[in-house]
Amino acid sequence: MEDLENNLSLIHSEIKAMDCPNGKPKIIAVSKKQSIQKIRALHALGIRNFAENFAQEAVEKIVQLELDAVWHFIGNIQSNKTKLIANHFDWAHSITRLRIAERLNNQRTCVDPLNVCIQVKIDDDDERESVDTSEVRILLDDMKNLEKIRVRGLMGISTPNSNPEKKREDFIKLFELYKALKIEGSEIDTLSMGMSDDYKIAIQNGSNMIRIGTLLFGKRDF
Repeated sequence: MEDLENNLSLIHSEIKAMDCPNGKPKIIAVSKKQSIQKIRALHALGIRNFAENFAQEAVEKIVQLELDAVWHFIGNIQSNKTKLIANHFDWAHSITRLRIAERLNNQRTCVDPLNVCIQVKIDDDDERESVDTSEVRILLDDMKNLEKIRVRGLMGISTPNSNPEKKREDFIKLFELYKALKIEGSEIDTLSMGMSDDYKIAIQNGSNMIRIGTLLFGKRDF
């Protein structure tokens, strides 16, 4: 597991040397398709936040591991998986519809509310399900009375294979929306953007939560 330690050390060193306009980012280890052993090893190195995007697989890991950890769901949220997500995760990063937020709220039995981010479309050509920037305020307002949901912020994904300048523009767009919402009185505190191939660009342009998989774990164990 020496590679894990080296990979984590490199990421920490690069973040330390960077300008972070929205504060030092929290590292979320994307552990989908990774072994139990690697997750335990990374936890022993101090990582406490892990992310999964397949609900059933994730719940099996969470139950088996029994770690003092914070679990993030980052995949598309299907209606038939909301109960699993609501009761086994601490965060859901991919809220795109009020109906899904309501199901998560109604099915959560934990004392603490579920932290959520709204997944925002930051590239007009991106076909993934997400919320248009013009509709984010509407969804925020619609969710304000959901007692088991706490809206923590926004999440964005840059278009795969786009060039660094395009990624930078995408991230700036979301950072500007984030700052505008805070000025308007929103209590959001999280801007989740940036992955293994673009986390440095994301941090430099406002991200304070990065989702790192391959760069941290290495290739997935299929």
